[in-house]
Amino acid sequence: MFMKVLLLALLLFTSDCSLIDDVIKKMKSFLQNNVDNEIIVKFMEIFRKNKRIFPSHLAENTEGFKNHINAIKANNGYIEDQKNYTDMSYGLLHLSNTGCGVIATYNVLYHLTGNNNIDFASIVDIYENDGIVLYGFLGTSALAIEDFFKNKGFKTMSSNKEEDFDKIGYETDASIVLVYNDRDDIFDSIHYMAITKTDGKFYFHNLHNSGGIPSNIGYNSISEGVGKINNEKSKGIFLVGIKN
Repeated sequence: MFMKVLLLALLLFTSDCSLIDDVIKKMKSFLQNNVDNEIIVKFMEIFRKNKRIFPSHLAENTEGFKNHINAIKANNGYIEDQKNYTDMSYGLLHLSNTGCGVIATYNVLYHLTGNNNIDFASIVDIYENDGIVLYGFLGTSALAIEDFFKNKGFKTMSSNKEEDFDKIGYETDASIVLVYNDRDDIFDSIHYMAITKTDGKFYFHNLHNSGGIPSNIGYNSISEGVGKINNEKSKGIFLVGIKN
């Protein structure tokens, strides 16, 4: 909201259109290109809640999840359609808004266990108790996702440096990556995706709706896949690899 107000002020008090365009462009891309990924991860952790501050959604979400079973089966056991999860709550919003981290958790857990009866509503409940950021408006803390798998007994490796992503991907069985959807436009937000590995190929799940890459395309490396997301506009922030 602050960014939008500031942009409006510039429009009102500046008559040089080229200057306005230049300032807007720089503001929209400043965070992605000037703020270290470690700071972004730490910022999310600062506002991570570890105590429920709203009524439990467990019963509501248990019922809501029943509406998605057929779609999950059609997508080979994975959740690929976040936009349809308007019937499941996450904090003060719905999973369709900022539930990508929770969905990525489900997808990786399914890939690693092969369990067709994962209690997805309980995963949401765990993050609502510890992991949700700013009541859900900023989704889920990256470190909370790593903690989830550690608490389940999995081994993890993580980094906020893109140059480490491929090494982690090769040495683990599945990953969750957090990216800027557009390195030049912060208003396109950030997004978590599960990355599964089969026969040495990497597959991305629940991709961003705009210019995403199909989940049935395998890539030789995580960096290759991230480089294709959203018409090659994305930029990596954090990756956690999970090993059985």
